[in-house]
Amino acid sequence: MRSTGTRSNIRNILGLTLLWVACGMISSGVRPARALDVFTLWRQRELPLRMTEGAWADYRSQVMVGGRRDEGLTRVICLDREDGSDDETWLLELIPLDELPDGSFVPVPGEGARLRLSRTLLNREGHLLDAVVEVEKWRNGIPEKISEEQLRNDPLVSASLDTEFTPDRTERKDPTTRVVSGTQYLCGQFVMSAADTQSADLPAGRMIQITTREITAAVHEEIPFLGLVFAAERVRSESKLDPPSRKFTPPAPQVRVEVMELLGFGYKAKSVLSPGN
Repeated sequence: MRSTGTRSNIRNILGLTLLWVACGMISSGVRPARALDVFTLWRQRELPLRMTEGAWADYRSQVMVGGRRDEGLTRVICLDREDGSDDETWLLELIPLDELPDGSFVPVPGEGARLRLSRTLLNREGHLLDAVVEVEKWRNGIPEKISEEQLRNDPLVSASLDTEFTPDRTERKDPTTRVVSGTQYLCGQFVMSAADTQSADLPAGRMIQITTREITAAVHEEIPFLGLVFAAERVRSESKLDPPSRKFTPPAPQVRVEVMELLGFGYKAKSVLSPGN
């Protein structure tokens, strides 16, 4: 399909990169880490961007589409200087979690990913992939480095390079109170929306697809990374044929909803993926 309107994509580039990196985890029966969804809105200056060494945050993600619901738990860690960050880069660990019967969360042993990000990230310019210096995936306790060439040549990443999410409209809503680990946070609330129109010429006529995306985000400055306490995304895709034809019925509208909720955060985090852990 070719685009005939504003081009936008809610999925962040680095999240797509991680999806590719995590393929080995899927085959081993471990849920893939969804941690980098925390950076989806990294270019939106309405949200605070705080990369604090030693910070960690746990998120629960739910995706609902076609009557199905998938859920994942992820810990994002920004390591301190002792564990690998330096003057030019941050070293992040993305750890899939398991929930114990008592409600606590523990890392899935030996699984996850390490990403070294350039501190140019703070400029909020260009593509997020440009800030990726190094990626290392872990499976069954064994690390494997993914080269920069492999990342840039991956078709899933390449296809998304020009489709980063850029909202057509951003609205500031009334503050909302969210509870995290028993503590109340008065959060700023934003609604960001975008629309994308694409078309394809078919024998029966021109197929036109309209996709609308809306993100609601609740943020607080005390929360590391992008301050996200809660985020919800709703994507609706609807197709029509021009001119209409009795011989061809366009696909039914599709709706996808994703919710990300902060479960806890803190500081002085240590590496989970270091040898021997």
